[in-house]
Amino acid sequence: MRICFVAAAIFALVSAASAGDDERPTAIMVSPIHDAQVVRGDDGMDHVEYELLVVSVFAEPVTLSSVAVLDPAGKELMKIEGDALAAATQTLFAKTATPVVPPSAAVSVDIDLILPPDTVPERVTHKITYALAAHTESAVMIGIPEIDGPEVAIDRQPATVIKPPVKGDGWLATTACCKPNVHRDLRAAIDGNRIETAETFAVDWAQVRNDRVYDGDGSANAQYYSYGADVLAVADGTVVSIQDGKPEAPPNVLMVPQSMSDYGGNQVILDIAPNVFAIYGHLQPGSLKVKVGDVVKAGAPLARLGNTGPSLGPHLHFGLVDRPNLWAGRSLPFVFESFTLVGVANFEASHGDTLVISPEAREIRFAYPLYGSVLNLP
Repeated sequence: MRICFVAAAIFALVSAASAGDDERPTAIMVSPIHDAQVVRGDDGMDHVEYELLVVSVFAEPVTLSSVAVLDPAGKELMKIEGDALAAATQTLFAKTATPVVPPSAAVSVDIDLILPPDTVPERVTHKITYALAAHTESAVMIGIPEIDGPEVAIDRQPATVIKPPVKGDGWLATTACCKPNVHRDLRAAIDGNRIETAETFAVDWAQVRNDRVYDGDGSANAQYYSYGADVLAVADGTVVSIQDGKPEAPPNVLMVPQSMSDYGGNQVILDIAPNVFAIYGHLQPGSLKVKVGDVVKAGAPLARLGNTGPSLGPHLHFGLVDRPNLWAGRSLPFVFESFTLVGVANFEASHGDTLVISPEAREIRFAYPLYGSVLNLP
């Protein structure tokens, strides 16, 4: 009897779809998590960053085949498919990369639209194709497995210009925009009414020498070249939050947070502009040089780089957000006034404790340090 009811329901849906070409059943619903943001990368290109939330309404897997990004005139600006789509499509918080949307579940698709400078349109739309298991009732219901849309508005407001949070040579962006990685892909539900992306443009900074980030076997924090480096104010601002007293852990021993305060370890948050806050995390205990309410100038030392909170080794977590909160703020794009790009690390080709770094030698102005970039910072 249940089979008859299911068949009747499917027949009704298919009949309704055939009665009007403008409305038809689809296996997925797609919507943007946010408006898109733009940043000028150190490759000289504009990177348009956003995520598409893909929700399956079916009781069987749906495999995404391609995501095309179109300008307002319908011209294709980019198309993601194959391995690139598989890497960019992830379960929301677990970040499991897969082009398959589990039954009645959701995934997010990272979009990194790379365009020549100053050619970013006001909005984009999409054509998305997907696949269902052949000869199923679902496949019969759907017919053509593709959707048009959604439209995504692009916030073309210039990125915030700041000074670097550290100085010296050989600073490696171990995580950063815009390829998939733990920062680019952080998505958290906030207050049950929105998904927030607090680390899209956040950078984890470590220092590299002779293609390594530490001396010896890397078993002690002091062996890391970045350990103890001064952490600096990136702009004039006011200290609005600090946290100290979180203990350091040895490298490669990931502490398990026992409370929300453990995330980020010891930290400082600066208010540097209306709705723009600079967050510094994983700082050495007892090294903070500021207190809440202090007014600081750009370049002022705030603390020393350490290894506190959930961290596998000494590094500085740095980013801008639109509210003073590690989780609830939205990540904001930023650019440095000037730096020298001296190399780009290929993490996939690297092995053991030695990085594979392609040398560069370019002076860069007003750009964002992309994932894997190695910089000399003034």
